Amino acid sequence: MLKIAVTIISIVGLTGLAQANEDGAGSLVLSITGVANDKVSEVEENKEENEMNFGAGVFVEAGINDNFGIETGVLAVNRQYEAEAAGARLVQEVSRLHVPVMARFWATDYLSVAAGPFLAFKTGDSKTSLDIGDTEIGSIETSADDDVEYGLDAALTLNFAVNDKSGVFVEGRYSKILDDAEDENADQVSALAGVKIDL
Repeated sequence: MLKIAVTIISIVGLTGLAQANEDGAGSLVLSITGVANDKVSEVEENKEENEMNFGAGVFVEAGINDNFGIETGVLAVNRQYEAEAAGARLVQEVSRLHVPVMARFWATDYLSVAAGPFLAFKTGDSKTSLDIGDTEIGSIETSADDDVEYGLDAALTLNFAVNDKSGVFVEGRYSKILDDAEDENADQVSALAGVKIDL
Protein backbone atom coordinates (compact mmCIF):
# COMPACT_ATOMS: atom_id res chain seq x y z
CA MET A 1 0.00 0.00 0.00
CA LEU A 2 2.87 2.36 0.86
CA LYS A 3 4.52 1.69 -2.51
CA ILE A 4 1.28 2.56 -4.31
CA ALA A 5 0.97 5.81 -2.34
CA VAL A 6 4.57 6.83 -3.17
CA THR A 7 3.98 6.05 -6.86
CA ILE A 8 0.77 8.11 -6.94
CA ILE A 9 2.45 11.06 -5.20
CA SER A 10 5.32 10.90 -7.70
CA ILE A 11 2.95 10.91 -10.68
CA VAL A 12 0.92 13.79 -9.24
CA GLY A 13 4.14 15.73 -8.59
CA LEU A 14 5.38 15.21 -12.15
CA THR A 15 1.98 16.29 -13.50
CA GLY A 16 2.13 19.42 -11.33
CA LEU A 17 5.62 20.16 -12.62
CA ALA A 18 4.44 19.97 -16.22
CA GLN A 19 1.34 22.05 -15.49
CA ALA A 20 3.30 24.76 -13.68
CA ASN A 21 5.64 25.06 -16.66
CA GLU A 22 2.75 25.10 -19.15
CA ASP A 23 0.84 27.78 -17.25
CA GLY A 24 3.92 29.98 -16.88
CA ALA A 25 3.35 29.96 -13.12
CA GLY A 26 6.96 30.77 -12.39
CA SER A 27 10.53 30.26 -13.46
CA LEU A 28 12.38 27.05 -14.20
CA VAL A 29 15.57 26.39 -12.25
CA LEU A 30 18.08 23.92 -13.68
CA SER A 31 20.51 22.31 -11.22
CA ILE A 32 23.64 20.42 -12.30
CA THR A 33 25.24 18.64 -9.37
CA GLY A 34 27.84 16.23 -8.12
CA VAL A 35 26.98 13.96 -5.20
CA ALA A 36 29.12 12.19 -2.60
CA ASN A 37 28.35 9.74 0.19
CA ASP A 38 30.32 7.53 2.54
CA LYS A 39 30.73 3.82 1.85
CA VAL A 40 32.26 0.82 3.60
CA SER A 41 34.90 -0.51 1.22
CA GLU A 42 36.19 -3.43 3.30
CA VAL A 43 35.24 -5.27 6.48
CA GLU A 44 37.89 -7.45 8.09
CA GLU A 45 38.89 -8.40 11.65
CA ASN A 46 36.15 -6.22 13.18
CA LYS A 47 37.55 -3.18 11.36
CA GLU A 48 36.17 -1.38 8.37
CA GLU A 49 37.69 0.92 5.78
CA ASN A 50 35.61 3.80 4.46
CA GLU A 51 35.79 5.50 1.11
CA MET A 52 33.69 8.05 -0.74
CA ASN A 53 31.18 7.23 -3.45
CA PHE A 54 30.74 9.88 -6.14
CA GLY A 55 27.95 10.47 -8.62
CA ALA A 56 26.23 13.21 -10.58
CA GLY A 57 22.79 14.42 -11.47
CA VAL A 58 20.49 16.98 -13.02
CA PHE A 59 17.32 18.52 -11.55
CA VAL A 60 14.63 20.84 -12.86
CA GLU A 61 12.46 22.89 -10.52
CA ALA A 62 9.24 24.51 -11.71
CA GLY A 63 8.44 27.52 -9.54
CA ILE A 64 4.82 27.86 -8.45
CA ASN A 65 5.75 31.25 -7.02
CA ASP A 66 8.87 32.86 -5.54
CA ASN A 67 8.77 30.63 -2.46
CA PHE A 68 7.45 27.26 -3.66
CA GLY A 69 8.43 24.89 -6.43
CA ILE A 70 8.27 21.27 -7.52
CA GLU A 71 11.61 19.66 -8.32
CA THR A 72 12.43 16.43 -10.13
CA GLY A 73 15.39 14.97 -11.95
CA VAL A 74 17.83 12.11 -11.71
CA LEU A 75 20.92 11.25 -9.64
CA ALA A 76 23.35 8.47 -10.53
CA VAL A 77 24.38 7.10 -7.12
CA ASN A 78 25.83 4.05 -5.43
CA ARG A 79 23.82 2.83 -2.45
CA GLN A 80 24.95 0.46 0.28
CA TYR A 81 22.82 -1.98 2.23
CA GLU A 82 24.04 -3.39 5.54
CA ALA A 83 22.58 -6.23 7.57
CA GLU A 84 23.83 -8.01 10.69
CA ALA A 85 22.60 -11.27 12.19
CA ALA A 86 24.19 -13.86 14.50
CA GLY A 87 27.66 -12.38 14.24
CA ALA A 88 27.58 -12.12 10.45
CA ARG A 89 27.62 -8.82 8.57
CA LEU A 90 26.52 -8.40 4.98
CA VAL A 91 27.38 -5.27 2.97
CA GLN A 92 25.95 -4.90 -0.52
CA GLU A 93 26.61 -2.04 -2.94
CA VAL A 94 24.33 -1.29 -5.90
CA SER A 95 24.36 1.41 -8.58
CA ARG A 96 21.02 3.19 -8.92
CA LEU A 97 19.27 5.96 -10.80
CA HIS A 98 17.58 7.97 -8.06
CA VAL A 99 14.49 9.91 -9.28
CA PRO A 100 12.96 12.22 -6.64
CA VAL A 101 9.86 14.41 -6.84
CA MET A 102 10.21 17.06 -4.14
CA ALA A 103 8.25 20.06 -2.96
CA ARG A 104 10.76 22.85 -2.32
CA PHE A 105 10.25 25.88 -0.05
CA TRP A 106 12.56 28.87 -0.50
CA ALA A 107 12.87 30.98 2.65
CA THR A 108 15.08 33.30 0.56
CA ASP A 109 17.00 32.91 -2.72
CA TYR A 110 19.84 31.66 -0.50
CA LEU A 111 18.15 28.99 1.62
CA SER A 112 15.61 26.28 0.86
CA VAL A 113 14.27 23.00 2.23
CA ALA A 114 12.68 20.20 0.23
CA ALA A 115 10.95 16.88 0.82
CA GLY A 116 9.17 14.26 -1.21
CA PRO A 117 9.13 10.69 -2.49
CA PHE A 118 11.62 9.02 -4.78
CA LEU A 119 11.94 5.97 -6.98
CA ALA A 120 15.38 4.39 -7.48
CA PHE A 121 16.13 1.99 -10.32
CA LYS A 122 18.89 -0.62 -10.10
CA THR A 123 21.25 -0.13 -13.05
CA GLY A 124 23.84 -2.92 -12.86
CA ASP A 125 25.52 -5.65 -10.89
CA SER A 126 25.80 -5.62 -7.13
CA LYS A 127 28.92 -6.26 -5.07
CA THR A 128 28.42 -8.26 -1.91
CA SER A 129 30.82 -8.73 1.02
CA LEU A 130 30.11 -11.12 3.89
CA ASP A 131 32.05 -11.04 7.15
CA ILE A 132 31.68 -13.64 9.93
CA GLY A 133 33.57 -12.97 13.13
CA ASP A 134 37.14 -11.88 12.37
CA THR A 135 37.36 -13.39 8.90
CA GLU A 136 35.96 -12.05 5.66
CA ILE A 137 34.74 -15.23 3.95
CA GLY A 138 33.34 -13.88 0.75
CA SER A 139 33.46 -11.03 -1.69
CA ILE A 140 31.54 -11.78 -4.88
CA GLU A 141 30.01 -10.04 -7.86
CA THR A 142 26.36 -10.91 -8.37
CA SER A 143 23.97 -10.08 -11.17
CA ALA A 144 21.23 -7.86 -9.75
CA ASP A 145 17.61 -8.08 -10.79
CA ASP A 146 15.96 -5.02 -12.27
CA ASP A 147 14.43 -3.68 -9.11
CA VAL A 148 12.65 -0.49 -8.07
CA GLU A 149 13.16 1.06 -4.65
CA TYR A 150 10.76 3.45 -2.92
CA GLY A 151 11.52 6.05 -0.29
CA LEU A 152 11.46 9.61 0.95
CA ASP A 153 14.03 12.38 0.52
CA ALA A 154 14.59 15.44 2.72
CA ALA A 155 17.07 18.17 1.82
CA LEU A 156 18.50 21.42 3.14
CA THR A 157 20.10 23.66 0.50
CA LEU A 158 22.37 26.69 0.83
CA ASN A 159 22.44 28.64 -2.44
CA PHE A 160 25.07 31.32 -3.10
CA ALA A 161 22.83 33.19 -5.53
CA VAL A 162 24.17 35.91 -7.82
CA ASN A 163 21.05 36.54 -9.93
CA ASP A 164 17.62 35.40 -8.71
CA LYS A 165 18.26 31.74 -7.83
CA SER A 166 21.22 31.32 -10.21
CA GLY A 167 24.43 30.52 -8.36
CA VAL A 168 26.50 27.84 -6.69
CA PHE A 169 24.82 25.59 -4.12
CA VAL A 170 25.62 22.98 -1.50
CA GLU A 171 23.04 20.58 -0.13
CA GLY A 172 22.66 17.90 2.52
CA ARG A 173 20.17 15.18 1.61
CA TYR A 174 18.75 12.29 3.66
CA SER A 175 17.18 9.34 1.83
CA LYS A 176 14.93 6.98 3.80
CA ILE A 177 14.19 3.62 2.15
CA LEU A 178 10.59 2.50 2.74
CA ASP A 179 10.78 -1.07 1.44
CA ASP A 180 14.03 -2.26 3.04
CA ALA A 181 14.29 -5.71 4.56
CA GLU A 182 14.07 -6.34 8.29
CA ASP A 183 17.32 -5.60 10.16
CA GLU A 184 18.75 -3.89 7.08
CA ASN A 185 20.22 -0.40 7.05
CA ALA A 186 19.99 1.23 3.63
CA ASP A 187 19.27 4.85 4.56
CA GLN A 188 21.72 7.32 3.09
CA VAL A 189 23.10 10.79 3.83
CA SER A 190 24.55 12.55 0.78
CA ALA A 191 26.32 15.83 0.11
CA LEU A 192 25.56 17.61 -3.15
CA ALA A 193 27.31 20.59 -4.74
CA GLY A 194 26.78 22.25 -8.09
CA VAL A 195 25.26 25.15 -9.96
CA LYS A 196 21.71 26.43 -10.27
CA ILE A 197 20.62 28.31 -13.38
CA ASP A 198 17.39 30.31 -13.25
CA LEU A 199 15.98 29.93 -16.78
